[in-house]
Amino acid sequence: MHRGLIGNIMFGFEESDPVVVIGRALGVSVVISALMLLTSLGFMYLFSGMSLPLSLAIILVVFAISFIAATVLLDKASNDLLAAFMGGAAVALSVTVFVIALVSGAYFFIDKMKMPGLDVLLTGFAICLIASLIINRLTLKV
Repeated sequence: MHRGLIGNIMFGFEESDPVVVIGRALGVSVVISALMLLTSLGFMYLFSGMSLPLSLAIILVVFAISFIAATVLLDKASNDLLAAFMGGAAVALSVTVFVIALVSGAYFFIDKMKMPGLDVLLTGFAICLIASLIINRLTLKV
């Protein structure tokens, strides 16, 4: 089947090419794993007694934007407005905690807190790689 110039640019590689499939899965897994590891370091930063790195105003803006987006998407998926509001609040809370943990993970490196050993970091990264592949294949399928 002929796809044309744009089709050839967009679909340069076939999905059955194992190198492309493995490369894409590895790339997505590494990115998700890095975010997971940064988030866990962020929780370490927060649980060590440090203050929140974000102001309350920024946290509320993140919550509000994610609440609106999640509520609208859930309302489009179902006709139950109360469930859309409750689901939107749950998603917004999760997104807000995730953003706070990511920023705290960055502050973990900036404040030069005591890092876990290299073995612990590599073990955590390996576990995150496996978990991210499972998450990728079950949800994203990238």
